[in-house]
Amino acid sequence: AIGGLWAFRLLSTGCNVTLIGRSSSLESMQRLCLVEAGQKTCHDFPVRPPHTHQPLPILLITTKAGDTATALTPLLDDLHPGNIVVLLQNGMGVDEWVKQQRPDLFIVTGITTDGVFREDRQTLVLAGNGKTLLGGETPEEQQLAQRVAGQWQASGADVEAVPDIRLRRWQKLAINCAINPLTALLRCRNGELEHHADALATMRSLCAEVAATMQAEGLPANGDELFENACRVARQTAANTSSMLADVMAGRPTEIEFMNAHVARVALRHGIPAPTNQAITQAVRALHPAPDPAV
Repeated sequence: AIGGLWAFRLLSTGCNVTLIGRSSSLESMQRLCLVEAGQKTCHDFPVRPPHTHQPLPILLITTKAGDTATALTPLLDDLHPGNIVVLLQNGMGVDEWVKQQRPDLFIVTGITTDGVFREDRQTLVLAGNGKTLLGGETPEEQQLAQRVAGQWQASGADVEAVPDIRLRRWQKLAINCAINPLTALLRCRNGELEHHADALATMRSLCAEVAATMQAEGLPANGDELFENACRVARQTAANTSSMLADVMAGRPTEIEFMNAHVARVALRHGIPAPTNQAITQAVRALHPAPDPAV
């Protein structure tokens, strides 16, 4: 849904936008409709199959983190050295995998608070305009993030290139780690977590482990502040069904490997215990057993 939203936004700036299909059997055009403030706008976007040799100067990836390897692998030969890959996804760890595959690419990472959902395969509904932050790990990538943000701002969206994207991504990761898996395990909406004493205690423990891991990574972090942020977001999105709960209810793989499992792996590298994140990871994995992720 986020990808479709940005397809419309970039189209409004005069960009040539092409969607990338999952297979070669798809039609060459796909109609998408965006409903915003009660107004419906439709457009027929060109669709290219994954196995072509067309250049990809800027590739925006908005798939779920666990689908990135499948989506990106057939495109690697179409990406030239110096091309830009923008990752606008929940979770962490995908950028490291992309750099392992193609260290000659520039990676721009981002987070967003835009609210958009699919009413059906063709129709997107914008629930609320949020803010999108972009950034890069290296000075060159940070310059490219500023260039991309400037281009995207022409759509009227609230986009900013920030120098501390890594910190911002970890802070968002902490919120996702505290809310998403517990809603999946308890089968509840976000706002119900604050009515579960055990859930609150687990959220606090998860945030304390994330803070310790962030500090080991050289980032400023306070467990109590991360916990308060997670509680605030849970209240603000009280009626929401988290993406992880939606995945569990639909029988789909979750993004746990790129949330709590990622925290546990990074903590292990630093010799830091993260038993609560490990336990939550195992509990969510048990809800939907799946093979080890490729990323």
